[in-house]
Amino acid sequence: MKSFPILIFAGIAPLFAISEIAKDKDPWNHLEVILLSVVTSLFCASFFDTSQIILIIAQSILITLAFGGYAFAYQSLGSRLGKFTIIFFWLTLEYLMLKLPWRKDFFFLADVLQLQPDWLRWTENLGYLATSLWILVVNLIFYLAFFKSSSINWVMIIFTVILIVGPIVYSLYYLDATGINRDTMIALYYGEIIGIENYKDRGELITRSAAWVSLLIVLLALVKNKTKKK
Repeated sequence: MKSFPILIFAGIAPLFAISEIAKDKDPWNHLEVILLSVVTSLFCASFFDTSQIILIIAQSILITLAFGGYAFAYQSLGSRLGKFTIIFFWLTLEYLMLKLPWRKDFFFLADVLQLQPDWLRWTENLGYLATSLWILVVNLIFYLAFFKSSSINWVMIIFTVILIVGPIVYSLYYLDATGINRDTMIALYYGEIIGIENYKDRGELITRSAAWVSLLIVLLALVKNKTKKK
């Protein structure tokens, strides 16, 4: 939660690398490393508040399911299933957390950037959790640049920089909107009246769409898995 949390755009990339190992073996193999990483990260984000430890563990399990779901689906759908599937599952789980009664207590990935609201003016139309999508996509590209092969992919590094800087510059210099913050999102999903018409009508469009895509992927994996057994 530093005032310039730029490292969040690379901090999740190692988890994508771990998922690369897990997908070719038992669907749940190596995921305990991801679980431990997420628990540690969320515990730090809570400023080591031990009263939150149960919620932190529960949320960490949910996030780890995004990687476990990818490993499971990969067993059925094979190489056609890209790493972007993890992002779909992660966003789906954030949408699920938003719909649960404890929504105000959960930590969303977008919260990492809440001290930089001027970077996020573009969220008025896409929703607050579109920031989570932005962070995850940049981390995926960072993974492709540094972890996918034995050599560094400089094209992907340039692409990573563009994906980080582009939305920030666009937000700072081309938009006058205030954007959506965490409090506005929580208020909307508690049924409170808010004054931002676009957001009131659309809600968390990105995560809601990801939920439908994730459901389709899971159904395809289940059907394919059942077909293989026959």
